[in-house]
Amino acid sequence: MNNTTHTSTDDGKGISPGGRRFVVIWSIGLLVLLVSVGIFTVSLEYENKAASVARHRERIDPDLAEPRVGADVSMPEHVQPVKVFAGVYLDRIVELSIKDVGWRADFYVWFSWKGNAVNPGENFQIVDGTIESKEKANEYTNGDEHYALYRVVAHITKFFDVSRFPCDDHLMTIDFENPTYQRDSMLFVADAKASSISSRVKVQGYRIYEMAVVEKPHAYKTTRGDPRLAADSKAIYSQLRMGIWISRDGWGFFFKMFLGLFVAVAIAMLAFFIKPTDVDPRFGLGVGALFAAVANTYITSTLLPETGTMALTDVVNGIGILTVFLTLVQSTISLYIYDIQENEALSRVFDKVSFVIIFTGYIVINVALPLAAAL
Repeated sequence: MNNTTHTSTDDGKGISPGGRRFVVIWSIGLLVLLVSVGIFTVSLEYENKAASVARHRERIDPDLAEPRVGADVSMPEHVQPVKVFAGVYLDRIVELSIKDVGWRADFYVWFSWKGNAVNPGENFQIVDGTIESKEKANEYTNGDEHYALYRVVAHITKFFDVSRFPCDDHLMTIDFENPTYQRDSMLFVADAKASSISSRVKVQGYRIYEMAVVEKPHAYKTTRGDPRLAADSKAIYSQLRMGIWISRDGWGFFFKMFLGLFVAVAIAMLAFFIKPTDVDPRFGLGVGALFAAVANTYITSTLLPETGTMALTDVVNGIGILTVFLTLVQSTISLYIYDIQENEALSRVFDKVSFVIIFTGYIVINVALPLAAAL
């Protein structure tokens, strides 16, 4: 009988060259897989973050005027619209729901203008929103100078970008328009100094870190059937926009969401320290962890709307499931080496090397992912 492949030592010295070569190939394969997964997922989250920043800048930059519409929003020099100084004071965010794609706000908006050619407060509307209540809180007229203050409660539709949830940040906007006057008749001028957010405004799970009020030209892709307009003309309105930036308040929500998953993966990795022939505990840990990881996927998915977007939650859950699956594959191979090939030393070295690589890779990826998504 050839005893060169059988040894009871576990220091690796009695392992045949073929066994060592197998461990090296397995290690390289694991490293390539984990590095590839890490680079792809971390790059994806970083790109999602950069794209989000660019979208937010576009929405709040007064010099970027609806580029997707393709309309010329410049006005001839001879056109002199009535300038209406307008500002917003946000008093409350009543509710915010990512799953229900919307939020409700309680705020004051005011208009100050000269002349009787326009009345900006009479028919103003909230773009992508519904005014639930509107009351005139104050008004003032002195000759041709006018001032009007309104208190408004509105429900605003917001399709939140969930690609980096739960390390997400968002730009929420309140967009005012008056459909009675196009931009060449009435032009909002943002009262940025007086506009503000009440210190009482809170958003559960988020912090408000910035706000801005700007005027934006808003072009519509239609004549709305007006026979007086050319078929290729577009109605352009002056839009007053308040932007409120919110971001996750710390890492508590992230760890709370994935605590069960992390514990499940840690339990699955305990299998590396169990003799492969103890089949029930060795494989039972991995199978139980796999069910727990899948259950965590279903639980976290209930927090998000039904979209085709691959959220950070899906990525983290997917990596957890992949890691547990790798532990089961490794246990199967280790059992074959230990029981069929009767090479205990190779099996133990195989377990140790696999544990170090899989454990280290899992930790590094799960630290890098939220950092790439949030920073």
